[in-house]
Amino acid sequence: MKKLSLFVSLLALFVTGVTYAHGPVRAKMTASIIIDAPADKVWEVIKNYDDMSWHPAIESVACEQGNKKGSERVLTLKGGGTITEELKAYKEDQKSYKYKITKMSSTGTVHHAGQDEEIPVLPVANYAAKISVKDKGGKSEVTWVATYYRAYVNNNPPAELNEKAADEAVKKVLTDGLVNLARKFDKNISESDVKIVIKR
Repeated sequence: MKKLSLFVSLLALFVTGVTYAHGPVRAKMTASIIIDAPADKVWEVIKNYDDMSWHPAIESVACEQGNKKGSERVLTLKGGGTITEELKAYKEDQKSYKYKITKMSSTGTVHHAGQDEEIPVLPVANYAAKISVKDKGGKSEVTWVATYYRAYVNNNPPAELNEKAADEAVKKVLTDGLVNLARKFDKNISESDVKIVIKR
């Protein structure tokens, strides 16, 4: 009985060690909101890839090819920093488009595991997203799906570059954007109206 107990204890320690030592795991965050406005009107606000004036975190957008696949846009953030994104797909008939982050500026560095690690303005890696608008009986359902990894690719990440930091940053981007978009049609919308689901 003692041997079995010892085995179970060692197994628990091993599993715990693996849990904390693993490398980055792909996350999928889905944020959605119902807006009391026709889908065509809501899509009209967000449909232009070169216009993100509906998002409160974006100061300006530089983009030359508009809604053409492969189009690159550089977002300048109000808090400082830039994010460069590539348009991967655009479907006017489905009121949706997909894009991917290709480059980001950093907010500084953190010294970790004997070296300095850059902290991206959005602490993620391999970030891709899709935003879409669907009719819901005369109202609109806007869904924003983001897939990403934490910014630190090795084991034991610093707090600034771990899964929690990535999740919180992405959640803020999606939530703030959807709330601000919805308030163009309904001033009573709040963060609690945004549904968030995270899967790994």
